[in-house]
Amino acid sequence: MKKQIKFLVLLALVAFAATSCSESKLKDGTYNFEVYATNDLHGRFFDSLYVSNNGYKTHQHSLASVSTVINEARNNIGNEHLVLLDIGDHLQGDNAVYYSNFVDTVSEHIFSQVMNYLEFDATVVGNHDIEPGPAVYDKVEKELNMPYLAANAIDTKTGEPYFEPYTILNKGGVKIAVIGMTNPNIPNWLAPHLWDGIKFEEIVPSLEHWIEYVREKEQPHFLIVAMHAGLGDEASDSMENPARYVAKNVKGIDLLLAAHDHRIAAEKIDNGEKEIWLLEGGSRAAALSKASVALTVKDGAVVATNVDGESISMEGVTPDAEYMAHFRDDFLKVKEFTNREVGTLSNTISSRDAYFGPSAYIDMIHTVQLNASGADISFAAPLSFNATINKGVLNYQNLLDIYPFENQLNVIELTGQEVKDYLEYSYSNWLNEEPVRNGHLLNISKDEKRDRWSFNHPSFNFDSAAGIKYEVDITKNKGNRVNIISMADGSNFKADATYTVALTSYRASGGGYLLENGAGIPKEEIQGRIIALHADIREILYDQIQSNGTLEAKKLNQWRFVPNNVADILAERDSKVLFK
Repeated sequence: MKKQIKFLVLLALVAFAATSCSESKLKDGTYNFEVYATNDLHGRFFDSLYVSNNGYKTHQHSLASVSTVINEARNNIGNEHLVLLDIGDHLQGDNAVYYSNFVDTVSEHIFSQVMNYLEFDATVVGNHDIEPGPAVYDKVEKELNMPYLAANAIDTKTGEPYFEPYTILNKGGVKIAVIGMTNPNIPNWLAPHLWDGIKFEEIVPSLEHWIEYVREKEQPHFLIVAMHAGLGDEASDSMENPARYVAKNVKGIDLLLAAHDHRIAAEKIDNGEKEIWLLEGGSRAAALSKASVALTVKDGAVVATNVDGESISMEGVTPDAEYMAHFRDDFLKVKEFTNREVGTLSNTISSRDAYFGPSAYIDMIHTVQLNASGADISFAAPLSFNATINKGVLNYQNLLDIYPFENQLNVIELTGQEVKDYLEYSYSNWLNEEPVRNGHLLNISKDEKRDRWSFNHPSFNFDSAAGIKYEVDITKNKGNRVNIISMADGSNFKADATYTVALTSYRASGGGYLLENGAGIPKEEIQGRIIALHADIREILYDQIQSNGTLEAKKLNQWRFVPNNVADILAERDSKVLFK
């Protein structure tokens, strides 16, 4: 009886396989479909601000505008000829996702709601989607009506992908494979408890494996690689931004969709066997990537593949009224939370001041970190480029402006020499190489096309210190600028002594390379230096305000640029061009 059952099952499997093969064989002719992709949405689901706003159209672009374009495309060509993808970084960066991540954790996540409503075919895991932790991204994966893709995120227990590695879409009879890749640099940015049990493989070897696997097993007519990694260049296999390198060097790709670096691109790259379209759509729904595909089939096989790529700006696109109405209640919940009063601020603070010397804004964060941790020294950087918080009533939006990222407070041990070397590295990126000669205090340059000045390095890596008194001599060469005078209480600072240092989980994970390239600590040894883990820094700040009722931000004045008369002149000049 068992043999008979096995024989019948075998016949059924053979029949199913034969049917599947005949169904995947296309009739001769031309098959057209369109691929649309969003990336780096960072929670831009609503077109309206949450604070001091009674109407709509306060954002130039949002997912509400994307909905308008997608609806029009579906009406024109039919949903059976349209592929809609998201390439990651959607669970961080806006009050809406913060609310779903950490406030209302019971209801369906707002990201899951909008993806399901717009009927996305697949979405990719970005590095910021790991940032809220497994309680969030595991929940989102279960709620989505589509695959959550990251082929190179490996479950360390099973050796298999933690998320879905790829998906197969059937669009008008065409078999389309979508392989998803997340950014393998995540361990350098996020605390280990956020990705515990996951190993992140480098993109190129992982992708080559999965392309071969999918081509052989699934035999798709068209293969899309959707990777949460930036453009980079064709010659460099960058871990963080290898898209152009992948397009040029990895075979078997028909369309490559990039993300992560918030750039807009629609370009063709020759990889030896054909030209590959590489598309990326900026960030926060500023643009929508589009590829128009035509497959020519003869004798049941694809004999020609034609792709035309473009970037569609969402500026000026009318938001979809039905979409906005559908999510109106969700918007109002977030708006109510955002405007919730948490206390008062006794004096106006601005992140602008942080680039030119001690500032009430940064010193407030230093004070919070030192008080909460009991550490000897604090490192902190401005996380908002140009935020001003006026004195008076504080709401939760103000806290998000003051501290926009979900960083936990960590404490590590460093020697005095490592503290100095860490600061030298920070100021080497922060300051112009020769301020007096070049006429600029800061390491900035002008984009002539945009007529705009900006930093040459991310300002969120410009760490200053508290708990010690020191000077930064702008006339000295890199590596010799920082002179640590004493501890803040006047006691001796010793190069060979060991100090406890409060800093963010991002920094303690190697972010910005200040510990590795600055303090000179090998990457594999950094985690062994951590001696204490504390709560989220914004939550610590919130608790302090709730406890005291009032937040007073004071300058500690524990460091300065010297010679100060020269530094002040250059600082004033740079401030005018940076913030004009």
